[in-house]
Amino acid sequence: MTGEQLDTQLKKGYASIKAGRVYSADKVDELLAKEFDLRFTPTKRRPHAPNNCFN
Repeated sequence: MTGEQLDTQLKKGYASIKAGRVYSADKVDELLAKEFDLRFTPTKRRPHAPNNCFN
């Protein structure tokens, strides 16, 4: 891919985001499962560390 082609694709992606065409990670997993029969383990969210975790 040339630099110009990359620039074009990045601009298309940015325009798509600005237009509101975004998906959550869970929705992407769902779409991939349907289209490609892929199964992913749900993301396990960890609680945030306290601000003073290095004291």
